[in-house]
Amino acid sequence: MKKHLQRMAVWLGAIFIGAIAAPAAADAVPLVKASEQSGHFAAVQKHLELGGTLYGYADIDGDVLKLADSLRGIMEQMAAAQPEAAPFLKQDFRSIFTLLGFDDVKAFGLSSVPEGDGSFRNRVFFLTPDGRHGLLAGLGGAPVSPALVKLAPNGTDFYGEAEVDLAEVYKTIKAVVTKVGGETSANLMEEKIKQAGAPASISLLDVINRWKGRSAFVLRLDPEKTLALPNLVMPQPSFLLAIEGVGPAFEPMLKKLPPLKLTVAGTRKTYSLAQPSPVPGINPVIVIDGQTLYLATTQGFFDECLDHKSGLAQSPEFVKALSRVSATGNALAYVSPAFFDRLNDLERLNPNLPPQNQQTLRMILGNLPKPAQPLIAIRSNLPNGILIQSHWNRSLKQDVALMAMYNPATVGLLAAMAIPAFQKVRTASQEKAVLNNLRQLAAAADQHYLENNVDTAQLDQLVGPDKYIRALNSVAGEDYSEVTLKQGEPLVVHLPDGREVRYDP
Repeated sequence: MKKHLQRMAVWLGAIFIGAIAAPAAADAVPLVKASEQSGHFAAVQKHLELGGTLYGYADIDGDVLKLADSLRGIMEQMAAAQPEAAPFLKQDFRSIFTLLGFDDVKAFGLSSVPEGDGSFRNRVFFLTPDGRHGLLAGLGGAPVSPALVKLAPNGTDFYGEAEVDLAEVYKTIKAVVTKVGGETSANLMEEKIKQAGAPASISLLDVINRWKGRSAFVLRLDPEKTLALPNLVMPQPSFLLAIEGVGPAFEPMLKKLPPLKLTVAGTRKTYSLAQPSPVPGINPVIVIDGQTLYLATTQGFFDECLDHKSGLAQSPEFVKALSRVSATGNALAYVSPAFFDRLNDLERLNPNLPPQNQQTLRMILGNLPKPAQPLIAIRSNLPNGILIQSHWNRSLKQDVALMAMYNPATVGLLAAMAIPAFQKVRTASQEKAVLNNLRQLAAAADQHYLENNVDTAQLDQLVGPDKYIRALNSVAGEDYSEVTLKQGEPLVVHLPDGREVRYDP
């Protein structure tokens, strides 16, 4: 008995201490009962932050295919008003949306949290529990550390990097074209792509199939030097574009361009202008090194990007910015505060712009952000979805307002209201045009009756290069050979949708 009392005392003490240590129940956020919960909520919530200035979640499982059905209905209405386009408008949009990969996304969510210094931690997550295919497969594979940021030297104002599988995107587009127009159309499209690059000794299809890696863009705007364009003076830019995988596809074209000269140094093949550039400070070079193609404003900037010992990746500002999002990803954008400072110099550099242009420039510059710290965003392909994180100067609330205005439901509603009105206008316009054709036929027939002393006529006696009417164009697929041309009788023609247009002389 004594042991039982001691044990009960221990339990009561633990409960009392736990009650003191436990957070107040009011801090908990209750969920709806299990039977009412969205099946995807937990998976999305895992990547978001609850309690900031914005939190949103939407389960869209099956909604894309419903939208496809709605679109099909709209297109069928349009096909009825425009029969000649019916083969293209009447499609299985469910299959097309599935091929495009639109139905991969089952739910999405977003959140914004203020950090107290005017910046926000923003997150957007698209749930794809069954993987990504179609256009979404073109976003690349698993996330890794930014691979090409090593190219960005110190003083970089803008850096962007993205992984793209263009071959996967093209495969998807070809599948959609096959679905809509058959294999003949798909083969014709591919043949046109092959022919497009032939005059320049480049295979565009080869470029597409090779474009499977990462691409990067490095930009630095000089705070002192300027570039004078025909209508604008701007800070002198230095940039580098790098595209992995496509180098060999461009080489045959570069070898045949007469303005370029080739310099080989180890594995690097540099194509530069044979004559000095007419633009001061811009003397572009194209470099192929292995599989990678580079385009730079000058040889000097290319060398700085490829050979520097310490650059953007080692700068404290970039390291701190990256620590606020994710160290790995498939796409990255970084903007320094100096980038906006250089843009704001445009008004000072262009004091003699026409008043209207000056006002437009002032309005644009007035809407630019003035961040005190770098802006950064990164996209990561996760096993069950796509996560976009950003440390930005504003929350996602403004974007939500735009999405509310331009979401598919709103667009569909506007279309549903607009299409019937469009059809009425189109119908009236068609009938008026057909009636005008019949009026011309009636006048030509009257002349034919008078000149030939007859009371009937055939269409080919009235219409032709040397006849009363040079040509009679069909407006809505109507056939004027069915019109009975007899003196004193009305002229009647039937449209493919069943409408009848009559002209009484």
